[in-house]
Amino acid sequence: MKAKQSGGPASLVHRCFVAYGLAGFLASTLVGGASLLADEGRTLDDFAQIYVGQYFEPAERLKLSEEARRKSQALAHYALGRGFESRGRAEDAVEAYTEVLRHQPDQFFLARKTAYLLARSGRQEEALKLLEESLARNPDEPYAHISLSEYLATYHGNDPAGLKRAFEVIEGAVSRFPDEPAVYEHLVKLFLSADRRDEARVIVSGAAKRDNRDPVFWLRLGRLAVRIWPGGEGAAPADADLINGIYAKAREFAGEDGRVVETVGDFYHASGQFDLAIEVYTPLIGAHPDRLDLRQKLAQVYAAKGDREMEVKTLQEIVEIDAENAEIHKRIAGIFLQTERYKEAIPHLRAALAITKGSVEEYNALARMMIEQKEHDAAIEFLEGASYLFPEAADFPFLLTFAFAGGERWEEAVKQFEKTLQLAGDAQPHLLNESFYFRFAAAHERSGNFDKAEELFRKTMGMLAKNDPEDEGVKKFTATVYNYLGYMWLENDKNIDEAGELIKTAAELDPESGAIADSLGWFYFKKGKYEAARDELLRAEGLIEEEDAVIFDHIGQAFYHLGETERAIEYMEKAVALDPKTKKEEYSKRLEEYKTGRPKEAEPSAGEAPEPAAPPAASGE
Repeated sequence: MKAKQSGGPASLVHRCFVAYGLAGFLASTLVGGASLLADEGRTLDDFAQIYVGQYFEPAERLKLSEEARRKSQALAHYALGRGFESRGRAEDAVEAYTEVLRHQPDQFFLARKTAYLLARSGRQEEALKLLEESLARNPDEPYAHISLSEYLATYHGNDPAGLKRAFEVIEGAVSRFPDEPAVYEHLVKLFLSADRRDEARVIVSGAAKRDNRDPVFWLRLGRLAVRIWPGGEGAAPADADLINGIYAKAREFAGEDGRVVETVGDFYHASGQFDLAIEVYTPLIGAHPDRLDLRQKLAQVYAAKGDREMEVKTLQEIVEIDAENAEIHKRIAGIFLQTERYKEAIPHLRAALAITKGSVEEYNALARMMIEQKEHDAAIEFLEGASYLFPEAADFPFLLTFAFAGGERWEEAVKQFEKTLQLAGDAQPHLLNESFYFRFAAAHERSGNFDKAEELFRKTMGMLAKNDPEDEGVKKFTATVYNYLGYMWLENDKNIDEAGELIKTAAELDPESGAIADSLGWFYFKKGKYEAARDELLRAEGLIEEEDAVIFDHIGQAFYHLGETERAIEYMEKAVALDPKTKKEEYSKRLEEYKTGRPKEAEPSAGEAPEPAAPPAASGE
C-alpha cells in the first residue's frame, strides 16, 4: 500500500533524495539557508524523499506559489528553446518560446525573437499576430511598439499599407512616450530609409524642446541629430547650434556622471570643436587623475588643434604615471622627431626600447641618432647595453667606434674596431669598408701607434684604388686619406718629402679643401719655404667654413718667420681666443714669445696637426 505523508521515516536502507530542486536546495541550506537545519534542528531526512513503492509529498511551506510555478515553467521552456535554437531546430524553439510567453506574457523582447524565428520559417502572419498580441498585453512598454513597427517595416515594407502602418505604430509611440529616446531612434531610422530626411529633422527638433532632465536622453538625441544634419564645414549655423544645444543639455544634467560628460567631450572632439573638448576633458582628468585614457584623448585634441607643446606635455604626464607605457613614449618621440628635436626624442626612444626589448635594427637606429647628436657618453652606455643583449651582432661594437672616437677615447675605440673585425666576418662584410679602415687608422694615430696607423692608411688607399677614380666621392675620400697620412708624417718629422707628395696629390684631387690647403702650407713651412707656406695657409683660411685655431697658429708662425711680427701676433691672438682649452697654454706661450721677440732663424717646430677631416658619420656606413 502506498502511503502519503509530509515526512519519511527516520531511516530506511533504500532511499534517494528527490531530484526536485536539489542543487538549489543544497546551495540554500549549506550557504544562505543553513538556518533551516540549524535553527529548527532538522535533518535531511525531514525533507521530500522517494522510497521504493512510496512517495512522500514535501511540506506545505516548501511548495512553489502559483507565480513561482509559472516562472519555473517559463525558465524551463526558455532553456529548452535555447537548446533547440542552438541546434538549428527552429520549429521546436518557437514552440518552447511560445510556452514561455504563455506563462509570462510580459516578455516582449522574447516575443520579438520568436516572431523573427517564425518569419524566417515562412510563418509571417503568425509572427505578426504574435507581435500584435504582445503589444496588446504590454501597451505601456515602448519596445513592444518598436518591435511591431520594426517587423512591419522589415517584412511588409514593400506593401504601402504595411509601411504606412509601421509609421503609424511608431508615431503613436512617440506621442505616447515622448521622453523615451528609443522611439525617436526607430522613427528616424524609418524616415532616413524612406529618404524623408526633412521629417526626421522635424521630429528631432521637436524632441529637442522637451523638458527632460535625463542626460542619457540628450546623448541619444544628440547622436540622432548628428546622423540627420550635415557636419563639418558647410553646415548651417542653425543646425550646429541645435546639435550643440542638445549636447550642452546632456552636460548640464550629467551631474556626477562622468561617462556622460566624457561622451559630450568626444562629440566636441569629433566635430572639431577642440577648445570645448579641452574645456570638458580637463576637469574630468582633475576628478579622475588615474584615467590615463582621458589624458590620451586630451592629447589627441591638442594634436588635432596643432598645439604640439600641450600634446607633448599631456603625454609626458601619462608616462610620469605609467612609465612602462611604451606606446606613449613612442608617440612623444615621434612628435620630437617631426619637429627635429632629436635630443629630446632620444630618452623616450630609449625608454620604449627598454620596455619592449626591441630588435637589433631598432637599437642600431637609435644609437646612430645619439651619435649624430654628439651624445657620446649616453651612446656609449646605450651601446654597451645593446652589445650585452646582442653579443653576436657586429653593429654595436662598430657603432661604439664612433661613440668612443667622438669622446676622444681612442684606445677604447681601437678595442671596438678590433671586436668589429672579429664579429663582422662573413656575416656583415659591408661594415669593413674603406671608411672603417680609415677611421681605424685614425684611432691608432690618435693613440700614438703610428706604425699601425700607417699600415691601416695604406690598406685604405689600396681599397680605394679599386674604385672608380672618376667618381667625385671617391676622389674626395682618397684626398682625405692621403692628406691624413701625409700630415701624420709631417707632425712626426718623418718621410717629409713623401708626405709632401701625398699632400700635393690630395690637393689635386680636392683643391677646395681648407684642411688639405693647410697641410700643404705646413709642408712648405717645414721645408723652409715661408712665402709659399704663408700664401697656401691664407688660401686655407679662405676655404674653411668655420674659423680654425690650428690654421691661425700656422699662419702666425709663417708671418713671424717672414719678419711680419704684427701680423703674426694678430693671428696668434685669434688662435688663443678660439682655443681656450686644448692649446691655450701653448698658443699663449708662443704669442708671448712673439711679443717679446724670438730669433726668427730658429728651426720651425713641428707644430701641431690641424684637425683632420671628420671621419664619415655613423649613418653613412
